[in-house]
Amino acid sequence: MTMFPGRVKTTRVAMGRTLPSAPQWWYAVWMKRPQLDPDETLPSLYDRESADDDLWFAPCSLDEEEPSLRAPLPEADRKDLLRAAEWRRAESALAPELARAAQRFGALDERLRASSPGARERLAVLEASEISWWVGDRVTADRLSLWMALRLSAAHEDSLALSRAAWAARRLVSGPGPETGLAAFVGRPEDADWLMDWRDVEAASLGLHPVTRAAMGFHGWTLISGGAESRRMEAAVVAARAAAVEGRSQAFLPLASGGATALRSGGTPEERLARWYAGANQATWSLLRLLDRLDDWRTVALARVSGLSGRTPPRLIEALCRWPLLSAPVAEAETGSSRAAVQRNLERLTDLGLIREVTGQERFRLWTAEFQK
Repeated sequence: MTMFPGRVKTTRVAMGRTLPSAPQWWYAVWMKRPQLDPDETLPSLYDRESADDDLWFAPCSLDEEEPSLRAPLPEADRKDLLRAAEWRRAESALAPELARAAQRFGALDERLRASSPGARERLAVLEASEISWWVGDRVTADRLSLWMALRLSAAHEDSLALSRAAWAARRLVSGPGPETGLAAFVGRPEDADWLMDWRDVEAASLGLHPVTRAAMGFHGWTLISGGAESRRMEAAVVAARAAAVEGRSQAFLPLASGGATALRSGGTPEERLARWYAGANQATWSLLRLLDRLDDWRTVALARVSGLSGRTPPRLIEALCRWPLLSAPVAEAETGSSRAAVQRNLERLTDLGLIREVTGQERFRLWTAEFQK
C-alpha cells in the first residue's frame, strides 16, 4: 500500500532535469531527518568545548547547593585553620603557658649539655618510641634500641615500622635541622608541590616564637602531606627539631614522652596551642626526671667501679647510659674491648647491683641499668 496512490506526475524543465510534482515533494520533506536537540546528542569531534558546561558528576559547592538538599547535621567551620593572625592572637592569649614551656625546655637544654654524650641518644630513642605509638606502629624502646644497634627483630615484627622509628630517632639528634633544608632533612625531592606550600606556612609564621611556629608547622604539615603514618611521624619530628632551633645542645623539644596531648588535632588555633604548650611542658618534665635518675645512677656506678681494673667498666657504664638495652655485641662495639672482657665485666656489674639481665636466658642476653626506685 502506498501513501500516495496513483501515478506521480513530473514536469520537465531545461537541462534535462525533472522536478517532482506536489505530492512527491511533500513526501520528501516529510521523510527528511528531523533536527535533533544538540543538548541531547553526543558532541562531535569537531565541536568546540564550552567553558560553561558543568560536570554532572561533580558535587556543587556549598554556596550553590540548595538548603533543602543539605544533610540535617551540624556543619564544620570550613575556614582556613592556618591563618597567621589567629595564631598570633592565640600566642598572645597563652603567653604564660608559652613561657612555662620555653623555660622547661631551656632547663632540659642545659641538662643535656652537662650530661653524658649518650644521654641525647637515649632520650631520642624514648621519644621516637612514643611517637611510633602515637602513629600506630607501637614500637617499644627496647625493640627500637636493638633494631638500631644490631638490626634485630622478631619474625612477627614489622620491619617497616622499626625503620620509621629508627629514622625518627636519628633525625631527632643528628644532622642539621629542618631550618637548613627541609627536603634534605626528610629525604624528599626539592621540586615537590608540598615544599612550596610549606614555604608559604613558614612565611606566614615569621615573627612567632619557635615553639609556636613549630605548632603551626605541625598542623600545616598534616594538611599538606596527608594523614599517612610516615607523614604524621615526619610532622612530629620536624616540629620537635624546629622548636629547638635556638637550643645549644642540639636537642629537640619533647612532644610525646609525657603523652600525645601536644600532637592531638582539632579545635581552634588557641585550643591547639594550649594543648601544644601543655603537652610539651609535660613531656619535657618527664625527660628531665629520667635524666635525674640516669645521672644519679651514673654517679653511683662510676664510684663503685673505681676500684676495678681496666677501662672496660667505665665504658660499659657510658654505653648503658646511651642504650636502654645493651647486648654483648653492642657492648663490644661501644667499648672496643674483647668479647670475653665485656662478658666478664657485665657479670661484675650485675653482682654489684648496678645492672640486671632482662631475658633470663643463657644466650642472647640483654642488660639494662638498675635505677634506684
